Amino acid sequence: MIVKRYTGKTAEEALVLAKWELGEDAIILSSGKARDRWWKFWEKGYQVLVATDYPKRPHETHQTESVSHPTTSLNETAAAAVMQSPSVPADDERLGQVLDLLHGLDHRLDRIEGIPQGRAEEVYQWLLSQEVVESWARRLAHEVASETGGWDHESLEQTVERLLLTHLTQPSPISVSEPTVVALIGPTGSGKTTTIAKLAAYFHLEQQKSVLLVTTDTYRVAAVEQIKTYAEILGIPLVVALRPQDIPGLLQKHSADVVLVDTAGHSVNHGLYMAEIQSIVQFAQAREVLVTLPATMGPSEMIETAHRFARELAVKLCITKVDEAHHGGSVLSALLSLGWPLAYVTDGQGVPDDIRVAFPNTIAQWIAKGVL
Repeated sequence: MIVKRYTGKTAEEALVLAKWELGEDAIILSSGKARDRWWKFWEKGYQVLVATDYPKRPHETHQTESVSHPTTSLNETAAAAVMQSPSVPADDERLGQVLDLLHGLDHRLDRIEGIPQGRAEEVYQWLLSQEVVESWARRLAHEVASETGGWDHESLEQTVERLLLTHLTQPSPISVSEPTVVALIGPTGSGKTTTIAKLAAYFHLEQQKSVLLVTTDTYRVAAVEQIKTYAEILGIPLVVALRPQDIPGLLQKHSADVVLVDTAGHSVNHGLYMAEIQSIVQFAQAREVLVTLPATMGPSEMIETAHRFARELAVKLCITKVDEAHHGGSVLSALLSLGWPLAYVTDGQGVPDDIRVAFPNTIAQWIAKGVL
């Protein structure tokens, strides 16, 4: 005896799936509202439990006939044929085990369904409105549906913030307990130079560390002048490396507690420039590598860009231009998908004020409330 459950958006769709796989002789054991854990709880669905005989073996010479009384329902007929037929005791035992298993699963699913679904659906729709990708919105909403933590007693913002805190990891800021070389890499316009200025100001003014700025960005017009202006304002030295091979010699001449290496932004499709970035990191012997990603990027673009720049490097993330993003869903989707350590977020042009360590509550609050 084969017993299978089929689910569809309508009862007819579920039945068609059953008949298509098991044939026209399949018998419906039960039907009703779908409760499969993989079914979207925010959509209606139906399920049918269907049974059919195993294909007859060549040596089997007898056949079991089922005769139904005209006034007996289809389900009753199926139950009588399956549970009372003395000619197939092995199939009866197997069917009983399957039904016991399904009953246990239904009991567990009933407990989940007993939790109010209103808040879970609210969370799902809110996450979609914040441009969280559908797969992550569904997964997070399902966690709310499966949780017994009293979500409905909170505001929607509180629920979202508490939910996100369970997924966001602790920050991984730059450690300057010993001399450190930090390289910033990322796409054009992601805010690397401004971020370097913010970090330089913090380490030099707040941490009282000696800082050296190294720029390799000789491609953009006035790129050197921009970082030179920051260096003069902060009173820290700046050197220009025309080639990656020049970096070791420059670092020997100018020792510092913290060396911040600025790189040129390039398209991820430009193989030569991307290889040069890897060379810069290697020649600088950078202990820390930050990939800067603007919060204005879409989630798929953000993930692809991060992978293209990081390659085999052990990197940390720095999310920039948070103040320019309409929603935090793209950043959340990328962070959850990448699973990489997040060091900082920046939310403006102010040096050094508009940068902060990416603590989970900071990110959760920004995504849930739109403010840092």
